[in-house]
Amino acid sequence: MSRGRIRPWTNQIMANLIDVSRGEKPADLYLAGANIIDVYRGVVRPANVAISGQRIAYVGSSDKMLGPQTKFIDVSGKILAPGYIEPHGHPFQLYNPVSYAKHVLSHGTTCSINDNLILLGIMEIDELIKLVENLVELPIKMLWSARLDPQNFTHEEKAKYTKPNISRLINHPLFLQVGELTDWPSLLAGDENMQHWMVETLNLGKKAEGHAPGASRDTLNSLAAAGVTACHEAVTADEVLRRVEVGIYSTLRHSSLRPDLPDILRGLLSQEHVSWERMMMTTDCPTPGYMKRGAADYLIRIALQNNVNPVTAYQLVTRNPAVYYGLDPEIGGIAPGRLADILVLPSLEEPTPEQVFADGQLVVDRSGAQVKHYLPTRPINWTEYGLSPLKLTSRRPYSIQMLPADDGQDTFPVIDLVNPVITRKRDILIGTEGLTRQEGRLQVEAGSGLCCGVLITQEFTRITHGIIRGFAQNLDALASSYNGSMDLLVLGQNPTAMNLALRRVAELGGG
Repeated sequence: MSRGRIRPWTNQIMANLIDVSRGEKPADLYLAGANIIDVYRGVVRPANVAISGQRIAYVGSSDKMLGPQTKFIDVSGKILAPGYIEPHGHPFQLYNPVSYAKHVLSHGTTCSINDNLILLGIMEIDELIKLVENLVELPIKMLWSARLDPQNFTHEEKAKYTKPNISRLINHPLFLQVGELTDWPSLLAGDENMQHWMVETLNLGKKAEGHAPGASRDTLNSLAAAGVTACHEAVTADEVLRRVEVGIYSTLRHSSLRPDLPDILRGLLSQEHVSWERMMMTTDCPTPGYMKRGAADYLIRIALQNNVNPVTAYQLVTRNPAVYYGLDPEIGGIAPGRLADILVLPSLEEPTPEQVFADGQLVVDRSGAQVKHYLPTRPINWTEYGLSPLKLTSRRPYSIQMLPADDGQDTFPVIDLVNPVITRKRDILIGTEGLTRQEGRLQVEAGSGLCCGVLITQEFTRITHGIIRGFAQNLDALASSYNGSMDLLVLGQNPTAMNLALRRVAELGGG
């Protein structure tokens, strides 16, 4: 099934819009006196905006559609911007889709295209589709991307990535694309399932999000030949332009993990020709701490601080992603026929909105001392989707061996955390750098910067040991069930404390 409309049209909706635009019927809402960011012409210009129901009926100087029942709002001296679009969202970084939606909406994001990796990892396919369809009730448009690979190689995860399961998502109208393609080498190597799903996606007119950090021009050519349409992994201006040169949209990232946007923008501004219309911006799975700075509004602020043309900065999170995803007739600009997702800004230089309108209704008001949310949404009842707290009943985690076995070798391969993104294998000589051996086990010294790591499947069928360097200088223990494989991960330098941390995660039902 091809992509459906975000909000369906009817004959009556169309008739009302035409009548309001002609002044033959009163508007429901009229925003008067502001300057609008015209992302189509690339200018800021004065205009009033008349709204009928969920959609914009008129943009211009006329007031002939005012009537006794029209809600008139004077926004003189303000800037009206289109609602922002997050083209690459991950609504599960210690938050959930509803709490994520509420926060980014308050910062002006009225549409988010979201990765489904974690949800597919913890849900059955029927429950995932049920959740996605129920989230349509939110005032923010929550649209989705279907993963083609689980980002790890466990048999349990791979079992969900069957042709019927993934094809159901690809064909669902709320899924606009596939990806991100973390296992793109399999696609290029001829993996039958991956290529089948890509062909299915492209024949539906949908998109494919790449994941190709450090990719050469040759690799990017191959990915473009395989149907990849966008990639968010460029960390320099040169890497951005490499993607644009082969017809791939480049999504400029500024995340808690990769805060590269200022350097990328400065590099692009030094170029003689830059095709900004082939670029977007993303926060790409920010931590809760990062989100205190904002969402798409924070990205615009960074662009403005780095001397990007103001209208261009707004286009990167409005018109450009709307055009890319084929949503341009519905969102991404302030124009007749579009959904009335409109932000009231205090000035062009201040992208955090005072008020947020979605589908023609005021949903967030930040103009006072407190942020007010309208149209409240109920929290997710996870039991409706077959989920409950983690239960480790098959084996009580009271005494897991946390130290790697000593096989008698002179060195041990350590995971060296070069930076928050890159890891490298590094062989450390046992007896140096805080790595010692004792009674058939390897131990790490407190304060050494080395930590033992133990990955445990939820069923306790596999326990894998390792050592990581660069995560923490001093750490007794840290345990969590929140990771890419949804298994149990324990890190630390104190085996007793590591077992205590693991038990606490079990008591909490995960965390």
